[in-house]
Amino acid sequence: MKNILTLILAITFANCISAQSLEQVKADLQNENFKAAKQSLLIINKTQSSAQSNLYLGNAYLKLDEMDSAKFFYLKAEAGTDAYANIAKARMAIINNADKAIVKGFIEKAISISKKRDAEVFYQAGFLSYQPKAVAPQDYQVYFEQAALLAPDADYYKLALGDNLLDQHEGGKAMSKYEEVTDKNANNLMALIKIGRLFYSSLNYTKAIEFLERANAINANYDFVHKELGELYYLTKSYEKATAEFRKYLDLNNNDSRAKATYAGFLFQLKEYQKAVDEVSGFSKQDTTNFIYYRILAYSNCEIKKMKEAKVAMTNFWKYCEKSKLITLDYIYSGRIATGNADTANAINYFSKAVELDSNDADLQSEYAKVLFNAKRYKQAALAYKKRTEMKQKTASPLDFYYLGRSCYSSGDFVNADSAFSKFVNLQPQSPDGYLWRAKANVEQEDKTNLKGFAIVHYKKFIELTAADPSKHRANLISAYNYLAFVALTQLDNVTAKENFNKILQIDPNNAKALDELKRLK
Repeated sequence: MKNILTLILAITFANCISAQSLEQVKADLQNENFKAAKQSLLIINKTQSSAQSNLYLGNAYLKLDEMDSAKFFYLKAEAGTDAYANIAKARMAIINNADKAIVKGFIEKAISISKKRDAEVFYQAGFLSYQPKAVAPQDYQVYFEQAALLAPDADYYKLALGDNLLDQHEGGKAMSKYEEVTDKNANNLMALIKIGRLFYSSLNYTKAIEFLERANAINANYDFVHKELGELYYLTKSYEKATAEFRKYLDLNNNDSRAKATYAGFLFQLKEYQKAVDEVSGFSKQDTTNFIYYRILAYSNCEIKKMKEAKVAMTNFWKYCEKSKLITLDYIYSGRIATGNADTANAINYFSKAVELDSNDADLQSEYAKVLFNAKRYKQAALAYKKRTEMKQKTASPLDFYYLGRSCYSSGDFVNADSAFSKFVNLQPQSPDGYLWRAKANVEQEDKTNLKGFAIVHYKKFIELTAADPSKHRANLISAYNYLAFVALTQLDNVTAKENFNKILQIDPNNAKALDELKRLK
């Protein structure tokens, strides 16, 4: 009898512990302490695994962006028969892109099993909209509403409804839900955080900081609050405060690799490139396959012109980064690093891919075109610069037109070269380069045996702008005077020809060609 009583008491005590633990897990999930919830659930699952605990564990991994682990626990959860098992089945149906009717069928079965009286089941139905970002939030609003209705004293369900409204771009309605909670409890931590985030998303950084600092004053151990404050202080140019908040975020995460990457990324944003290299070099020794570390090392070394070190880091990045994690900047920096290491072929390949991924980035198009120009692929460069000058996202710079002209000129298209240099001159009328290249483009359109003077006006303007410093423009001034002299000879104007040949001798007294022509004209 004693043994039976002991067993009964043990089972009752275990169930009590499990219920209490799940309540704490729910609180951690609601307070976005996903790592803490994950650790607690892994312990619970060793002795008290259930559809509910596995569903929660799947949710924790989902919010931590670890989809493979999330799916593993959703599959375990759907093996049950209760309401939470059916929510898990709905989740797996979403992951597998099943028809909406199938998803809704599982949700309705879950609600039916709970007799339509369990607010948490309704909330979990609404949470299915997060995948991990909100998808079709309007379809799930009714479940959040019902959860809040069934448990009016549970502030979190009201906050979750506010989040759902915000996901539908209903900021005013979301704020009303958050403020309903703060009206009841001015120190509700998550409500203050959510109000701060709403101000953040609406670019009201001052109010966002105010509410997040209020939350921080209540409990300074919420790592993500420090991260968001760090971002806000960075945006408001309070860099010392930003650094302090990110450092606190890192400290609270106790060597978590994701937190380290976030901190290093912040240093990169601050343009503290050497500091980012120093920090990440230490991190990468402890985690040799973390592609984010290698990304930051490559980017930062590139910015401080340590191209060999950047190449080593970029090589490791490509080795360890999954294709699904690649971003356009990876191709851009790979192209820059290849350029810095005189690897022209790979530089062009990387920039070509980057332009393909983001065809609306005007600055990227300019950079790609310049790489082609420097590689002497002039026809390709001309096409790339032409595309850049026609882009409406951002007005083309004078240099875009200048290098379009140079590319056309070098590929033998002198008419379009002149057109491009003309636009450069209009944008930079005090630059002698535009007039020089207009002159060259026009000379190439002339019959060299019977010069008509197409380039006269452009060479004269070039001379006007450069005559004060002839040593700097020596070779091009000689070409200009030489052209003017030979046009004059073609027109039988020997006086003007002599004047221009003598100007050449003022710059280069031993110029053989000018000396010979002057002898001939005596």
